[in-house]
Amino acid sequence: MRTAAFTVMLMAGTTALANAQTATPAPTGATVVAAGTDAQPNPFSKQAKVKTPAAKTHRWFDLQAAQTETRYRFIETSAGVTTANQWQHRQSLKAGFKFDEKGNYSIQSFMATGNSFTGGWDPTGVGTGNPTWDFRVRRLYAQAIPVKGFELAAGSFDVVRGETTEVTNYDNDAFMQGYRVSLKRPHDLYLDEVSVTTGYLGDLTTINVFKRFKWMNDHNYTQVFGAKKLSKTVALSADWSELNGDDMLREGVKLGTKQFGNVIDAVRFELYQRVDTAKTGNGTAFTVERAVNKTVSVNGGLANIDKNSNALNGDRYARGKRYFAGTTVTFLPELTLSAFYTHAFDNDFAVVNAQRFDLILTYNVLKALQHHGAW
Repeated sequence: MRTAAFTVMLMAGTTALANAQTATPAPTGATVVAAGTDAQPNPFSKQAKVKTPAAKTHRWFDLQAAQTETRYRFIETSAGVTTANQWQHRQSLKAGFKFDEKGNYSIQSFMATGNSFTGGWDPTGVGTGNPTWDFRVRRLYAQAIPVKGFELAAGSFDVVRGETTEVTNYDNDAFMQGYRVSLKRPHDLYLDEVSVTTGYLGDLTTINVFKRFKWMNDHNYTQVFGAKKLSKTVALSADWSELNGDDMLREGVKLGTKQFGNVIDAVRFELYQRVDTAKTGNGTAFTVERAVNKTVSVNGGLANIDKNSNALNGDRYARGKRYFAGTTVTFLPELTLSAFYTHAFDNDFAVVNAQRFDLILTYNVLKALQHHGAW
């Protein structure tokens, strides 16, 4: 699995990606940022009669996501101590360098702020925390798709979550080093996706991917994953993984529910079981989603993450029983405002975020570039 071809591709692609980024600088005054919301229709397209370049093929450089965000964050522990009361900022960029026109052979990258495995934001200096800007290449890997539905990857990439989320699974800012084989051939295998990942998940405070490549030949993590969409409204996934000798099973199900009264758009169930370890445990999460109209959406749910968890799930949730709720308001296709609140309850152990509130303003740079015909 660990072939010399991957190593050569990764080294060559890293240099090429750096050259490509130098040759295509961001617009003056624009801060480039991370991946985010799904594409939305442009309400001005019919009036302007301008053909947007969203579907334009860029031969070498594939800009997939770019965002800049700012947020107010408040966190209080179960002991009543305020640990965060601050204004933060985040920038992120997801892009690829294509060796061939279709992008079957490429180098993929994700660059963002933040200083840890579960942290993608930096303080502005307003409120708690000194001002920082830790913008780094967090993920970088070579990807090959020699035939349709067969994918190979080597380098530093995200974890595979399927229908689970960062509530019970790893944080959205996660990274690991290793190798992955994925089959996406449902007509041959029944399952929509089957993947096997092996590598190293650790060194959690080293954000710079180039300092983490030293772990490519180490192994402490394995995952076998499968997913299937049973219908337009039912999707599920399950996986087994082992981290540092601890075995974990995860299952996720998402159900579209609009046909049952059009009150809730979707519900999601997540479960995990930690087995074959001295500290066994399990956890669950239940989430509901609703689009109120074209500009406002809401969500909320309950979660129970056991006290022996390694707390590498989303830092909004961490350990303990809690309820959570959020909303997003879209002002423009590229500009959104979202809010999130969570409150822990009925826990017999200390909880680092007994209360947390986030208010986030997001500017989607890529959508703005597309709207103005710059990409």
